[in-house]
Amino acid sequence: MKRFTLLTMAVVAGAAMAAQPKADIAKGKEIATNICAACHAADGNSGIAMYPKLSAQHANYIFKQTKDIKEGKRTTGAAASMAPLVMSLSDQDIANVSAFFATQYPKAGETNPKENPELGARIYRSGIAAKKVPACMSCHGPSGAGMPAGGTDIVAYPRLGGQHKAYIVQQMQAYQSGQRTNTIMNDIAKRMSDEELNAVANFIQGLH
Repeated sequence: MKRFTLLTMAVVAGAAMAAQPKADIAKGKEIATNICAACHAADGNSGIAMYPKLSAQHANYIFKQTKDIKEGKRTTGAAASMAPLVMSLSDQDIANVSAFFATQYPKAGETNPKENPELGARIYRSGIAAKKVPACMSCHGPSGAGMPAGGTDIVAYPRLGGQHKAYIVQQMQAYQSGQRTNTIMNDIAKRMSDEELNAVANFIQGLH
C-alpha cells in the first residue's frame, strides 16, 4: 500500500508539468556544446562533483529542472550560476538539449571502499526499516536508472546511477532543510543521518 501511495503522490506532483515540444537532438547538441559543456561536459559526463552528470538522464527530468532554474523555482546548489546561462533558452531549446543529454552514454563512477559501501548498499536496496525509510531502488531502480511514472511522459524518478556523491549529498541536505521541495524526498531525507546519507551517496556513485 505504501509503495502505491508513494507512486501516486509522485504522479500527481508531476502531472502539472507542461507538454514539451518535439525535440531536435542535433540542435540540442549545439546548445550542449556552446552553453552546457563547461560545467556538465559536452556529453553530460561531468567530471566536476558540484555539477551533476546529465548523460542518460530522463529528458523530461532535465527539462523540468532547467525550467525551474530559469523561472527561479529552484535555487539550490549551482542554480544561481546556471540561471543566467539558461535565461535566453526557449522551451524548444531546453527540450532539444534535454533530449540530447538523454541519448548520451553514461560513464560509470566508483564507490569508495573506505566510505561504508556495505551500509550504503543496504540502504539503497532495503531502506532503513527502523526509520521507515524505503529502499532507494524501489523508486530509482536496481541500477539507479530511474523510473517513468505509469508509462506516461512524466518522469517521477530521475536516474541516480553513477552520480557524484558530493552532489547527491548536497541535494539530500537541501531536501532536509526544505531549500529544495519534493513531498517524498523531504520526508525521506529528514529521517536520515549524515552517516547514512554519505554511505548511500557513495554507493550510488558506483552504480551502473
